[in-house]
Amino acid sequence: RAGTPGGARAADAVERRLRRTGAAPAFADGYRQPVVLPQGGAGTNLVARVEGTVFPQQAILVTAHFDHLGVASGRVYNGADDNASGVATLAALADHLRRHPPQHTVYLAALDAEEQGLVGAQALASDPPVPLGAILAVVNLDMVSRGELWAAGAAHYPHLGRLLRDAGLPLRFGHDTGAGADNWTSASDHAAFHQRGVPFVYFGVEDHADYHQTTDDAARIDPATFARAADTIVRAVGVLDASHAALVEGR
Repeated sequence: RAGTPGGARAADAVERRLRRTGAAPAFADGYRQPVVLPQGGAGTNLVARVEGTVFPQQAILVTAHFDHLGVASGRVYNGADDNASGVATLAALADHLRRHPPQHTVYLAALDAEEQGLVGAQALASDPPVPLGAILAVVNLDMVSRGELWAAGAAHYPHLGRLLRDAGLPLRFGHDTGAGADNWTSASDHAAFHQRGVPFVYFGVEDHADYHQTTDDAARIDPATFARAADTIVRAVGVLDASHAALVEGR
């Protein structure tokens, strides 16, 4: 949980993992961005950067929150799918980008306090490492390891949906219209950027029986299913990165 000793240890672990990828810190003083929590106390975002080779002044921002529910009534909520899966995929993407440099600069942000109201995302959107106008797309990863992978956001930003559909990726599209919980437009960290007019695609799976339960553990994740999802996300970021003209026009 954000703001707890466990949250601080999680932030340290994520920072160590980002350092191992070789991705550079996004800020002049390192990877960390302080986050003021609504109940008091502090959290932190961790943001890395892989420099673009063709359009370094324009960016793709990839986000995944690393906080979860913590400990309640003596019970541990590990949050393996929600959202260790997204953070693990973020790190795998960073590894891939260091081996295969992107055309655009890619920022990789592990965000805190999503469970407390997208607090880390709002902090990053309010004080980004690059002007918001330079961010061509946000790719948010939140629960990506269990079941069919959905891409939400095409209803708002058709050019992103068109690029991903044309690439023939194993994705389902939707969860971005209508009312209620079935519409994921405001359900996760991408919402902080969508509110500011930054196009997004949100990768996630539908809720399952272990969502926000103590049973959301790594043992419930099928490694082959998760690997396919992570591979799809890495490929999707590559598709967007290779589509400069479409991203600029859609922005």
